[in-house]
Amino acid sequence: MTNNLHGYRMTEFRKSCLRHNRMRKFLRLFLLGCGLTVLAAGFTLFQLHTAAAEQAHTELRGAGTPDNPYTVEPLDVSPSEAVVQASSQPEFTYLGELEVAAYSSDGKDLTYSGEPPVKGRTAAGMLSVFKIGDTVLIDGDTYVIEDKVDEAAREKLRIYFDSDEEALQFGRKTCAVYRHSDGPLEGADYLGEFQVTGYCSCSLCCGEKEEKLTKSETVPKAAHTIAADPSVIPLGTRIVIDGVSYVVEDTGKAIKGNRLDIYFDTHEEAVRYGRKEKYVYLEE
Repeated sequence: MTNNLHGYRMTEFRKSCLRHNRMRKFLRLFLLGCGLTVLAAGFTLFQLHTAAAEQAHTELRGAGTPDNPYTVEPLDVSPSEAVVQASSQPEFTYLGELEVAAYSSDGKDLTYSGEPPVKGRTAAGMLSVFKIGDTVLIDGDTYVIEDKVDEAAREKLRIYFDSDEEALQFGRKTCAVYRHSDGPLEGADYLGEFQVTGYCSCSLCCGEKEEKLTKSETVPKAAHTIAADPSVIPLGTRIVIDGVSYVVEDTGKAIKGNRLDIYFDTHEEAVRYGRKEKYVYLEE
């Protein structure tokens, strides 16, 4: 009896230990699952909080568009006005979606401004819309208006390429266009915007003359002599263009209205100067 009772008690003890071990394993798995669930919930809440913060920051600051790389401040205006104002920046003015074509040359022709055309820099613009020297932003790329487009052309803007193949590949596209024009320093000494060209004493510029003198009967000098319409700027007037001081000493048959002709020592320099739009000031 004693041995049987002892064996019975040992069996019950072992069963109790097994039940206890199973319970401990179950509790461990349960606690591990709860911990993983809490971590997953915390990570999800963190992601939601971060996304909400980024959205609030975007709404506060505004953002640029693919067509306009500059930051845009939030606007409290109607949607139609917002489209125009959001595309306008302090330096660049949004002109709208314009048709832009491509053109090329053999590399020997100079632009209307007198500069050799350069791929990635030179653009041609209709002078009723643009002026020579304007900086334009076309689908995010910057160009300078150095050439002109005929007023009867279908498009107002063209981009220069080195070859006909590149120009044909670009073809004709509608692009977002922005323009930046340097304004004049307004004041009592500001005379206005003039079309400025170059000339020299050769027969091509001045015809056949025995004496190479100016209308003021002076010997012309580079970086000094300039021709003007005396009804607009009288002879003897000192004017300033791009920081250089000139004296109106000459006139010309083609120099009428807001036209000026700067004297150069050689015909090559005069041709290279080309044709530019310049702000002109009286010398103080």
